[in-house]
Amino acid sequence: MIKHTLLAALLILAAGCATVTKAVSTDITTLVNAADGLSPYKAQQGGLYLGRDFQLIVPADTKFQISDRSWVDAKTNTVDLTKMPYVSGSVTARDITPEGSVLVVTTDGQYRNFKGNGLPTTVMGQFPVESGTAAYAYYSAAPGGHDPRTGIPGSDYSSAAAIGVSAYDLRMQLPLNPQYSRQPNPISSLPIGIALTGAVWHAELANATATQWYSPVSILPVDQCFGHPYSQQYHYHGYSWRCFPQQGTAGHSPLFGYALDGFGIYGPRGDDGVMVTNSQLDECHGHTGAVMWDGSIVVMYHYHLNNEYPYSVGCFRGAVDYDRALGSADMRSHAHMTHGMPGLMRVPTGPFR
Repeated sequence: MIKHTLLAALLILAAGCATVTKAVSTDITTLVNAADGLSPYKAQQGGLYLGRDFQLIVPADTKFQISDRSWVDAKTNTVDLTKMPYVSGSVTARDITPEGSVLVVTTDGQYRNFKGNGLPTTVMGQFPVESGTAAYAYYSAAPGGHDPRTGIPGSDYSSAAAIGVSAYDLRMQLPLNPQYSRQPNPISSLPIGIALTGAVWHAELANATATQWYSPVSILPVDQCFGHPYSQQYHYHGYSWRCFPQQGTAGHSPLFGYALDGFGIYGPRGDDGVMVTNSQLDECHGHTGAVMWDGSIVVMYHYHLNNEYPYSVGCFRGAVDYDRALGSADMRSHAHMTHGMPGLMRVPTGPFR
C-alpha cells in the first residue's frame, strides 16, 4: 500500500492508482524534439544545461542529433507518439513487491523529506523487455551498463533489454522554501525531480554511441506512462504526466512533484487552462506566477511539464544540495549513469550553485 504523509494541502495520490488519465488539454499525439545541434551544456530556452561532471562521459562539444527512428519526423523534428513501439505490459508496483508503491513525504521546518521505494503508482511496462515485442529490437541493440545486483566489480547487463525494475532506497531532502537564483544552475545528476506518484524524473539525454546523443524518447521506446528503468531504477521521461491522476480539466494544472532545488513541478496547463509553450518559459523550463503551494495561493517560481523539449526541468533556478537531494546509497551509486552507456558519475558534494 502506498503511504503518503503530506502536510498542508499537497496533492494526494490515490493508493494503487494505475489508470491512464487523459484530460482534454493534455491528450497529445506529438512531442517537439530537441533541436538538431543543441548543446547540452548551455542554458537556453528549449535546452538542457548540464554540469561539468557529465563531461566524464558526455564530451564538452556534444551536439544533439535527430534520430532516424520510425516515430521521429525529421522534417518537423517531432516525435509521433502514434508510431512509437511502446514497451508492452501493465505491471504494477505490487507485482514487484508486496508493499506496492511507497512514498512518505514530511516536512521539518527546513526541508521537505521524501522516503520511498522508487516504484510508481502508475502502471509500468514489462521490464526486462520481452523478446518478440515491438520494443525489443531497440533495447537489445543498446548497451545496458553495469548490473548493480552483481556488486562491484560484478558484471554488465547483456543489453538494455535485460534491465528490470526493482524497489530501491529512495531518500531525498529538498528545500522547503527554495530560493530563486538569477543565474541558472546546471544539472549534475540524472535524477532531476520526484513525482508524487513515487518515481523520479531523469534528465532528458540518451546516447546510441559515445558521440551520438539524443532526446531519450526519440531514440528508445518507453512504456505507456513514458518510463523505463536504468540500473533497475524506474524513472520518467517526456510525456510523463500522461498517466498521472487528478489532473483536472480547467485552469492551472496542479502540482505533480518537486525538482531537486525544491521548486514545484506543475502540469502542462497555464492560468488560461491551455498548455504552456516554451516561449512562455525560461531556460530552465519554468516561470513565475500564482500557484497552489502548501495550501495557499502563492506567486512564486515553478516548473511546467509540456510537450516541447526538454519536457520538464532543463536546469535549476534554485541551488541544489546533492548530498541531501540524493540521500541514499542507491540513488548515488546507481542513478548517476547515462542511458545506454556504462559509467559512473561523481556526486557533487555540498550546495551546487
